[in-house]
Amino acid sequence: MTFHPSLPTPKTPKLSRRTFFVTSAAAGGLVLGVRLPQSEAAAATDEGSEFNAFVQVMPDNRVSIVVPGVEIGQGVYTTLPKIVAEEMDANWDLVEVRLATANPAYGNPAKEGRQATGGSDATRGYYDVLRKSGAAAKEMLVRAAAAKLKVDAAELSVDRGIILHRKSDRALSFGDVADAASRLVPLEEPALKDRSSFKLLGKVVPRKDTPAKVDGSAEFGADVALEGKLFAALRTSPVYGGEIVSDNRDALLSNPGVVAITNVDGGIAVIADTFWQAKKAAELLDVEWDFKGGDSLNSHDMWEEMRASLTDEARPFFGTKGDAPATIESATKVFEADYEVPFLAHACMEPMASTAMVTDTTCQMWSPHQQQDRAREEAAKITGLPLKDVQLQNTFAGGGFGRKWEPDFARQSVQAAMAVTGRPVSLIWTREQDVQHDFYRAAYVARIKAALDDDGNLIAMHSRLAGESILQFQNRPKNFPDPTSVSGAIGGSYAIPNTLIDYVEYKPVVPVGFWRGVSSSQNGFFSESAMDELAYFAGKDPYEFRRNLVVDKPRELAVLNKVAEMAGWGRELPAGRGLGIAFCPGFGSVNAQVAEVDISGGDLEVVKIWCAYDCGFALDPSNVVHQMESGITYALSAALFGEITLKDGVVEQSNFHDYDVMRLANMPEIEVELIESEEIVGGVGEAAVPAAAPAVANAIFAATGQRLRRLPLPTSGYGTA
Repeated sequence: MTFHPSLPTPKTPKLSRRTFFVTSAAAGGLVLGVRLPQSEAAAATDEGSEFNAFVQVMPDNRVSIVVPGVEIGQGVYTTLPKIVAEEMDANWDLVEVRLATANPAYGNPAKEGRQATGGSDATRGYYDVLRKSGAAAKEMLVRAAAAKLKVDAAELSVDRGIILHRKSDRALSFGDVADAASRLVPLEEPALKDRSSFKLLGKVVPRKDTPAKVDGSAEFGADVALEGKLFAALRTSPVYGGEIVSDNRDALLSNPGVVAITNVDGGIAVIADTFWQAKKAAELLDVEWDFKGGDSLNSHDMWEEMRASLTDEARPFFGTKGDAPATIESATKVFEADYEVPFLAHACMEPMASTAMVTDTTCQMWSPHQQQDRAREEAAKITGLPLKDVQLQNTFAGGGFGRKWEPDFARQSVQAAMAVTGRPVSLIWTREQDVQHDFYRAAYVARIKAALDDDGNLIAMHSRLAGESILQFQNRPKNFPDPTSVSGAIGGSYAIPNTLIDYVEYKPVVPVGFWRGVSSSQNGFFSESAMDELAYFAGKDPYEFRRNLVVDKPRELAVLNKVAEMAGWGRELPAGRGLGIAFCPGFGSVNAQVAEVDISGGDLEVVKIWCAYDCGFALDPSNVVHQMESGITYALSAALFGEITLKDGVVEQSNFHDYDVMRLANMPEIEVELIESEEIVGGVGEAAVPAAAPAVANAIFAATGQRLRRLPLPTSGYGTA
């Protein structure tokens, strides 16, 4: 099997010559799939016949499918092409996958036509588009076969890339008719298969990226093999926003291998023949910085300010029901508690890396970026080139989690390449730079108030948050509190008659950005910790308490019931052990988890986590399970170890020795069970994150009687209840 992780010379579809599925979006006209008109059609060539932006069929029956989103480990390199192959009835063994270039043809409908991957919407966004692209290609192939066989197209069937005419016992392969088929005009609304006839979707198939990632041939941001490639290393301000006053760069230009030294966003890039030469020279730079007052920033002061701001004026979030403050004020059973979560780094296994080459007339990029179109647009701004002369080829990304949504590292690679025009430059961050110059998950404090009636039923809940707003930091206009900060602060599936979420936006002082799970990453901990406390306050079992709040929602109820059954909820446990439950629907899916912990030796051991999950139709059940395991692992890393602190404006953590993650030695067993429903396809990549931390914290309470309202959770110093 030939593998095409990326293209050495990006090939951008020429949209001015193409037509096919066209629909509108908020951002304007959105080309969902494209095709050459007959007069300009790509006949069978060495590259095969092109049917639309996503599909090529080769003369030897191979089918090449473009994955429009970025592969950050979530499996879209397999799942998205599988959608096309399903509708084509292609032979999966002969399907090859290519990563896309940045191009409007690959816009994500879920992102208003932007070519971006995030929010667990790659599969949800592209599902219908890719089905139509595959179905249209199949219909064209069948029509061409019918003409060649001189039969009615309705008499033909397709199986694994073979077009069959059973009446005459004749058959043609896709390759036999690809040239003729590619010249036909496609149907705008081709017939789609019924789910009951799916042969690939819903089944486990081998991932297409596994072989290359095992043998090392997969190309990541810094891996692209280009003739004459140079490497760039950074020297950045230790304090966010610092500016260069002076430096000794001229004295270092004679160092071994050093080719150029240039300013980039946030600091200086040293460009050399090897990364080691660039890094050593960057370390020798003697830079005087103007920190612009940022060196006065300290975590202790920020926490005090955020806590105090909870009494400031807050703006309500949409979705308010009833009058929660008045109901709480008049109730006899009132609950109130404050919760806190710290800044978090993304800690991708692959630090930021991007490759670029700039000439007088072109800019080419090879980048693992979650916003391909934005990275391309930023490059056009920096170089001053027309957008049409800027190309970006996706590469594999060694993790993203929202960090590779930001344009900073891609911009820096272009700025570095401009200093050595005509030669490609791979800019690579060190792990220390990655941890200390992140766009962090913001720190938040939350004050949750609630009221119970005389029977212990939850009748009102008010959640107030304070912390930095991602959209405010990005200077994006809005007329309501930032949903990426406050959504999920009260579980939307719960039947609570009076609810209010409001928000105090803390001044933007630290770079913040999207983190895996987005707002639910903190609000799942806040809301489900409070829900557990409310259950005990009401004198009710935590599972039954939640169950009664979703009793009229069959999908949610089924997930809660399943996870309780999996964990054996209610069973007797030895001293020092406890079970905790959390329920966090989101991203179009429903997720519940139970954690079992053991603190009998004084140290915290997360023994096992059970996860019940309903994402509607699981396009690849194995990949969904893997993403649940991945999300839980990522969440546990943050829940037990994750905390970014600042002293005199400098991030104190720098690498995995002081910003730890889950390791084999402390990983719990994870058991996942999928519940298939008739719902539309739901998100997977982020959905498992929110429930893990509250499930563990609630389990600690069950084992110790101690409520923990701040993350990260202590890993030692426990006694039994």
